[in-house]
Amino acid sequence: MTAGSSEGTAEVTTGVATPGVATPGVTTGVTDVLVVAPHPDDDVIGCGGSIAKHVRDGARVTVVIVIGRERSALDDAVTDAEFAAETEAAAKALGVHRCIRFEEPSRDFALNRRVHLDLVRVLREVRPQVVYLPHDNDDDVEHRMVHQLTVEALWMARSEFFQEAGGPPMPAPRLVLGYEVWAPMARFQYAEDIGGQIGAKVEAMRAYVSQLRHAAWDEGVEGLARYRGAVSAGSGYAEVFQVLSLAAPPPTAPPPTAPPPADPAGGGRD
Repeated sequence: MTAGSSEGTAEVTTGVATPGVATPGVTTGVTDVLVVAPHPDDDVIGCGGSIAKHVRDGARVTVVIVIGRERSALDDAVTDAEFAAETEAAAKALGVHRCIRFEEPSRDFALNRRVHLDLVRVLREVRPQVVYLPHDNDDDVEHRMVHQLTVEALWMARSEFFQEAGGPPMPAPRLVLGYEVWAPMARFQYAEDIGGQIGAKVEAMRAYVSQLRHAAWDEGVEGLARYRGAVSAGSGYAEVFQVLSLAAPPPTAPPPTAPPPADPAGGGRD
């Protein structure tokens, strides 16, 4: 939560969904979801309710936390093991299948081939149908860097190049969504109702006891979700997203066709 161009960016399109309306069917049958978070707890703030909803619907959710902990005077007494336990407790509250920590250095984080390949390796292994990442204008430089990293890694993971990352190229995800943390979005294209998951989201945020020493983030995530619910649906709780890529939902099998009625006896013509 600590407050370019490439070939990969050519794959990204925006504004492909009706503003404020989730696209029906695109998340139906999703089995694997990948969330890329710049720092510990950004996944909870940005899309914790959606994570819990995917888990409820039977999907495996993998979270990648790119940058490691940044100590402060307010939480310096918290050991690294204790902080790791907070991260694990938050993941458990949401039902996360696996949490991967890259432990890149805070404020010395740099985009390079190694970290790109690390994320490509995860993408090719998980092969997610839905991907979450920070939106492109979040108000933290490392959040914007992780946005760029993920967009580029998505292109790299789909290409025939970068064989050192291992695994075959992955198919394009159905949906790539940008979430909000530091800078609430002025415009969004996708709203997800999380009324049934707001409790899990707040519980996950409260697992980060050390971060609550900085601010009442549990109150903040609940308040923002309530506001987003009012804006997008008139009431309830919601998370909203920037749509970065949207594929057509998978086709559904047509209903079986009844066989034509048999000719009645003697009804044919010679």
